Amino acid sequence: MSKLKEKSKFNITAAKLLIDNDLYCSSVHCSYYSCFQLLKFVIKDFFGIDYDILGTQIAQSRKKTHQFIIEHVTNEINRNMGFRDAQNFKRRIKDLKTFREESDYEDIEISFEQGRKAYDIAIELRSFITQKFHV
Repeated sequence: MSKLKEKSKFNITAAKLLIDNDLYCSSVHCSYYSCFQLLKFVIKDFFGIDYDILGTQIAQSRKKTHQFIIEHVTNEINRNMGFRDAQNFKRRIKDLKTFREESDYEDIEISFEQGRKAYDIAIELRSFITQKFHV
């Protein structure tokens, strides 16, 4: 198994364990990264783009890594599965990413409900990614 795919699984498991132990802020971080790592794995496994080549493409694009990965997968979803799926994916991953940034960097408290919502979005996205990209 790919180490990145394995890390993705570890992070979704960690998110649930953190929620169960009242560590909601950290759970949001793990929920997001479980999706991001899976997306990066999909680019290699499903689309056949080696990680070194992907790194070069990101550098040449002058975009931030997360932005590049999310846009790449969104564009592929749009091309292969349709506009509606692409827009839904883009909205959900953006919501999760924004919440992860707020949770990690802002001076705010994260509640059980917020941690659980991030986890639920991650589960939804992981299911979509796994189903659509056969990973």
